[in-house]
Amino acid sequence: MRIGGRVLVRPLLQIPVRPWRSESYQSPFYYPGTVIEINENGRARVELDESLYPAPWGSRIQLFHTAEIHRYGCNCDECGTPGRDIYRFRADQAQRRDESQP
Repeated sequence: MRIGGRVLVRPLLQIPVRPWRSESYQSPFYYPGTVIEINENGRARVELDESLYPAPWGSRIQLFHTAEIHRYGCNCDECGTPGRDIYRFRADQAQRRDESQP
């Protein structure tokens, strides 16, 4: 993982629980983003991709432990359901595959 690298993370979502209050919950889906900073204490600041739909997070820039971050294009079972932006995610993966083939 490096600065500027593409990754998949489970962002913190702001869910309204009362008309005057919301709480943070971790998304059950992995979402694409770009690493913008890596701290020496094992945490990385990631800027989430802009969503095609209204996004339930407070900030697109979030902090994650490096153990929570998956590489972009990961094919593990957890990353297999990338959420509502699945069509853009799959198109990005197909484009990267095409670019990497001779």
